[in-house]
Amino acid sequence: MRSNEVAKLAGVTVRTLRHYHQLGILPEPPRSANGYRDYPAADVARVLRVKRLASLGFPLARIGEILEDMDAPGSSAAAALDDLDRELALEIERLEEQRRTIAALRTENLDPTLPVRFARILSMLPGVSSLADASPADRTAIVVAGHLYNDDELDELERVVGRIASDDLIEAFEQLNARIESLRPDAPEEERDALAQQTLDALAPVIACFDAANWLRPSTDRERFLDEIAFRDYNDAQQDVYNRVEAGIEAAMTARLEAEQQAEASKAASS
Repeated sequence: MRSNEVAKLAGVTVRTLRHYHQLGILPEPPRSANGYRDYPAADVARVLRVKRLASLGFPLARIGEILEDMDAPGSSAAAALDDLDRELALEIERLEEQRRTIAALRTENLDPTLPVRFARILSMLPGVSSLADASPADRTAIVVAGHLYNDDELDELERVVGRIASDDLIEAFEQLNARIESLRPDAPEEERDALAQQTLDALAPVIACFDAANWLRPSTDRERFLDEIAFRDYNDAQQDVYNRVEAGIEAAMTARLEAEQQAEASKAASS
């Protein structure tokens, strides 16, 4: 029987038969004098068995081994079916979780390209309902951060965004950011220093939400990459102001950590 006849009888394609040969789950049949593959009836039966097992959910890569086990004297398909049932149960659980996630995205109108928790945090900011509300540069930074932030960083981000939203600091930050973005590369020292200090003053309620240990540890490759994205288009004066702001935040974190350590030492000494 030729390959096209086998394919038609079994309800598969000739390409599928070739794929079975490549995987080793269907032996290569001998060729007739004219060079065509000549499939015996046993191969037709094997194709039908492979097709049936595949329809149950068995991966093609495992079907050859499963058929060998099933055809061994005294063997049973129970173990293979048990394994498949467990795998399908896990797959069903995964699909149900996906459906729950999709339902949350639809109900809360969250961006599906972002992790759900990060998208929820982003939606806490007034006027930010999707990535479409961000500039192209900010959009890139948001997407990268959303997928790379770990749980501890998301905890801090949630505290920060919650404080910004509740204290209505959005307008103040937007005004400061606009002033920084308008800085000329040759902006004088006095202007840079004043703008950095005003930014730190505005950030005071937000800095209170920061994790000191997180800020004082060495930067990771991921964080350096995010900084590169965020500051890629800044001129020297703009970068200088942000460096001063970052140094001011680190100084505040250092002072807080030292105060906490002193408090702990005093408590230990008095106990």
